[in-house]
Amino acid sequence: MITPTEIRQHSFKKVLRGYDKEEVHAFLLALSHEWEQQLEAQRNLKEEMSKLQASYKTLKEVEDMLHKTLMQAEQSSRDTIENARQKAELRLREAESRAHEIVKRGIEDRNNLQKEIEEFSRRRDQILTQLRVFLKTQLDRLESFELVELPPARRNGNVSTKLGKPDENLFGAADNDSSDTNLLDDIMDEL
Repeated sequence: MITPTEIRQHSFKKVLRGYDKEEVHAFLLALSHEWEQQLEAQRNLKEEMSKLQASYKTLKEVEDMLHKTLMQAEQSSRDTIENARQKAELRLREAESRAHEIVKRGIEDRNNLQKEIEEFSRRRDQILTQLRVFLKTQLDRLESFELVELPPARRNGNVSTKLGKPDENLFGAADNDSSDTNLLDDIMDEL
């Protein structure tokens, strides 16, 4: 590449009837100045291009870093959403399991209460039947008591000798009172 100094110092052969020496020299001087300006502009452009390339490289690195950060953020977001979905599904399954268990226990409790109610109803019916039998027996005794005539009492005698054997009661029958009392006690225990 030719330099501006070479242009200024260039000499031509002298020939007869050649160009005007001053005019050629002035042209070469102007050309060297123009060439110098072009080289300076080229140097400035190269420096600017180097700076721009450095900036481009820095911006490219920043862009790559931002891209990686964005990709990581997207992946993190997807992971977070997936984890939240899995936790929600797990909690939903746990809640459904607990609800089924509560319903199952409720049904079992209801069935147990139903059985207890049926048992109490059966025991009530037994007690009522036993009371009816007891009351009927006592009513029969009361009716028979009204029908029995008492013998005339002796003034100085013992009541049991007047009525008969010691095992017999006022009605002339064997003592059933203890069995009725036992039956009544059993009924009261049931209550």
